[in-house]
Amino acid sequence: MSDAAAHPDIIADIEAKGSITADDVLALRQNIFQDGAVSRAEAEAIFHLDHCCEDKVPIWREFYVDSLTDYFVWKSDPVKYVSDEAAEFLIGQVTHDGKIDGVTELVLLVNIVHWSVSCPDALATLVLQAVKDSVLEPDTALYGHGRNAGVVTGADVLLVRRAIYAGGGGGGYTVTRQEADVILDLNNATSAADNHESWRDLFVQATANYLMFPRSAPVVESAEEYKRREDWLEERRGVGRLLLETGQNLARFNIAEGWRAMDLFGSKDAAAQKAKDDAAMREALARESIDEEEARWLLGRIAEDGVIHENERALLQFICDNSPNVHPLLKALFDETGM
Repeated sequence: MSDAAAHPDIIADIEAKGSITADDVLALRQNIFQDGAVSRAEAEAIFHLDHCCEDKVPIWREFYVDSLTDYFVWKSDPVKYVSDEAAEFLIGQVTHDGKIDGVTELVLLVNIVHWSVSCPDALATLVLQAVKDSVLEPDTALYGHGRNAGVVTGADVLLVRRAIYAGGGGGGYTVTRQEADVILDLNNATSAADNHESWRDLFVQATANYLMFPRSAPVVESAEEYKRREDWLEERRGVGRLLLETGQNLARFNIAEGWRAMDLFGSKDAAAQKAKDDAAMREALARESIDEEEARWLLGRIAEDGVIHENERALLQFICDNSPNVHPLLKALFDETGM
């Protein structure tokens, strides 16, 4: 494996001694980033060194995250699109028995999900599962040894927030059912604990986001379409002209009309675009309502232990105050709880 890397001598020397020093990190950084691109062979070499060297200086983590984020996000084709094949390779390298190996691997995953435009759902879910395992079973989790079991900390809240609201996550800036289920699992298991004060807000906002967010998860264009548009712009306009035309359009029109009028990619059918925008707005308004399927899901999750806990009551109150239309099943629960 190492012989496939661009710098076999450096890799072999580090592997032979079984440790990574500050000088090693400097040598790797100077050589791997010398050509401005991290290759697949170099990414494999970095993973290999991380696995085979027990003794690593603290700055190794920074290099590990920087270089591998560069490979998976910034050197992907097109940029910021993590393919299924790349995600499979990544998961295979950072997990053991289906769980994340350690905190460095977790930071890498969070970084990739955060910076990507699109990535497979499995990556964000893996981050959430790692936080859940760390909170509930720190002694057996591969990440989180020595922490106070069963308590959600401020650091946990930050990790969950970054995973579910990352642009490249399962629902983009919306919350998916799978993500909401993990959040409910974590809340139910820690309802009696002295959790960090920010957990309740995140629990309420994230769950309500899944149930009420006023639009479907953003539809991310395919990697092929994204690349086609990049090529089109490169060929016909160039970045400078594009920015100039953007400024001129936004100066003449309001923002929404400006973007419609720009006609960046050759679509001349303004009427069709307006119809599409109007349909999206109707969908957005309808999405604020909570339908029967969503109501049954929420009731089932709340009823799991037969008690409505404080965080769940806060969620119900938020829905009661903000949703313009909820299913009768939820209305009955509001009546029972005096809302």
